[in-house]
Amino acid sequence: MAVSTGLLHLVSVLRNSVRLLFPPDPGSLRLLAALRATLAAVLTFILVVLLGAVTTVPASDRILGFAIALFIAANVRDATRRERLVTIALAPIVAFATTTIAVSLLQQPFVAAAIVPPMMFVISFGATRGPRYASLGIVALIAYFIGLVTRQPSDTLPVRLVVLLLAAGDAALIRCLLVPERPEAELKRLHHAVNATLDRVLRTIVAAVEVGAWTDATHDELQEETYRLGDIVMMAQARVAAIGTQSPDGGSRWLHLLSIELATERVARIALQGLGSAEDRTELLATLHALRSGTNSPSQRSTSPLSTALTLLAYVLNETPQATLLSAAQPAPATTLRGFRPAMQSAIAAALAIIGGALVSPNRWYWAAFAAYVMFQGTRSRSESIAKGVQFMLGTLAGVIIGILIATLLSGHEILAMTAIVVAVFLAFQANQAAFGMMVFWITIVLGLLFGMLGYFPPEFLLLRLKETAAGAACGALVASLVLVRRKYTAINDATIAFLRALGQLVDSASRVLLDNEPEPELGARVLLTEQRFRDLNAIVHVEQSSHPLSRNDALRSRVLLLEACEQWAREVGQICLQGIRLSEPELTAPVSQTVARIDASLSALIGHLGDQRAPLPSQGPAGDLGQLRRDNLAQYAVRLLLRIDAALLNLATR
Repeated sequence: MAVSTGLLHLVSVLRNSVRLLFPPDPGSLRLLAALRATLAAVLTFILVVLLGAVTTVPASDRILGFAIALFIAANVRDATRRERLVTIALAPIVAFATTTIAVSLLQQPFVAAAIVPPMMFVISFGATRGPRYASLGIVALIAYFIGLVTRQPSDTLPVRLVVLLLAAGDAALIRCLLVPERPEAELKRLHHAVNATLDRVLRTIVAAVEVGAWTDATHDELQEETYRLGDIVMMAQARVAAIGTQSPDGGSRWLHLLSIELATERVARIALQGLGSAEDRTELLATLHALRSGTNSPSQRSTSPLSTALTLLAYVLNETPQATLLSAAQPAPATTLRGFRPAMQSAIAAALAIIGGALVSPNRWYWAAFAAYVMFQGTRSRSESIAKGVQFMLGTLAGVIIGILIATLLSGHEILAMTAIVVAVFLAFQANQAAFGMMVFWITIVLGLLFGMLGYFPPEFLLLRLKETAAGAACGALVASLVLVRRKYTAINDATIAFLRALGQLVDSASRVLLDNEPEPELGARVLLTEQRFRDLNAIVHVEQSSHPLSRNDALRSRVLLLEACEQWAREVGQICLQGIRLSEPELTAPVSQTVARIDASLSALIGHLGDQRAPLPSQGPAGDLGQLRRDNLAQYAVRLLLRIDAALLNLATR
């Protein structure tokens, strides 16, 4: 038994290690993005080397071209092809402007450092305005730092402009012609990924049913795979938006995937609550195996909740998607205040990091500044910023250890070193957006190899980078804790308000389908948006609670659990209404309208209270009771779910 337990633990550790190094990539979307970025960088490097055979090109410009092509190809995320091309065309202009500034300030190190904080403020603030500004900002910053590092004279600027134009041209060539983005093909691959994830969910439930109980491993695996299924459906919705709202086929396929997700989540949730009686398990196993094999599910005599949920899943899997148009879920518009706070924190943290970095090394302060800068990109609270800084530090530390080993082994072998750089770059951008610390790990290795090729001694160089990163992270943590700090739980309240608003929109759309039989093209997008808003809330709560283990808030945990239940019930209502189900019993119309009105009132009260903690929550009457509604009637079941939402929100509003 001890040996078996040890083997299971070893397998779990190995599996987690592989997932850490190679995060799951449904549909191979990150792999393709990494391939585009790497190809653009390598192609630019080769062309710059060839350019050196025609004219004098500093060796450092190879790194400039490699890096700029890499970041253009990886970070341009505009919605349409035309917008992406415009951004790519602007990138070399912006990069040339900042590298020219760097060259002009080589003899004025104080001024060169002094303009970094305001530059980071503008870049960080611009990133909240849209994807184009975010892409151009990071390219400008990278070009400026490379200009300071390489210290090339001004007479090399004309060649540098040519290198930057080559980098942009290669990025456009790769992204638009050689390896273009094909939303239709990506949607198909995501459909296959949904099927594969669904099979893993069912396989995990089979394992639990066979032994009649859940283990910690199977419990965690089921939750992980179910969560991943939701991620894939969100990715699919983004591809539908890229295809355009004029594609009924794309919209219908995504809505079908959404129905599969919701039905699968219901199966997983019910399975975790109970696997049925021993008498039911033979029938359950037959149904599960039939679903996995794609054959028609056998007729079921059992009326257990899990059997009913599996029947619904089988129905969803076998239904033919109906052509329909839908709207894409739009992100909340950025507000000036929302952009100002992280921009100001970035600038102040960069200023302190420059001072701290200069104390470590007068010539390498920019690493500290960059470490402080990234802590405030994409974060919403003090805890998230500090957590990102910790990931940056851990990724750098691991990269330093491995980077020293690799750079030492490959010293003097340029071809092998370049090959290792290409592989590390690919892995870094393959991990991008999925594992920030892992991306930093690979980038640190890339830096060690690149600077090793330029003649620097990698061990000393990488250790210096670690010290600078520590200085930058410390300054970032100080600013996150003291400057423009949001009140405790403000980020959680804001995320809760965003979720409650999305929940209200979803309930209103679903009620119009139930009561008025009106088509709701935005219903699917609102189901997705509600799920996304709850995930955002849950992520913030997790970071806030885990960063303050001595002051965990049980009331907050209870609130989130109730909101999670509301999210699940609302999405089930959305799934039913996506099928065009209408409430046919006239006697239920008025009570349902009253229930929806009561939900809206509770949501308004909660939003008002969270927006202003001094505002009292109004007392309300009891939640509605429509008697014994039939569970096998989908419309009546949707009403039951609305009543649950009403009761849960009333519970929150009267606490």
